[in-house]
Amino acid sequence: MQMHLSHPLVSLDAGEVLTLDDAVGARIHSRLGTVWVTEEGSRQDHIVGPGGALVVGRQGRIVVQALRPAQVFIDAPVTAANDSH
Repeated sequence: MQMHLSHPLVSLDAGEVLTLDDAVGARIHSRLGTVWVTEEGSRQDHIVGPGGALVVGRQGRIVVQALRPAQVFIDAPVTAANDSH
């Protein structure tokens, strides 16, 4: 995964969408507002409210949509010291 966010804290208006590609292991924190998160290839969607978080569990596209004005913080996954990727 390559994170190219200059600021990992992203503000979204209601209905606005943020997409992440191949973000397995990243943690999506909702600091304010509620977001809907879906992972490509998964039948299960997630609602993440204020103070909640979700760890991305699969490769592919991740869609984060604000159900109301929201602020989300994206933590990139930690790479193990012996990971050769």
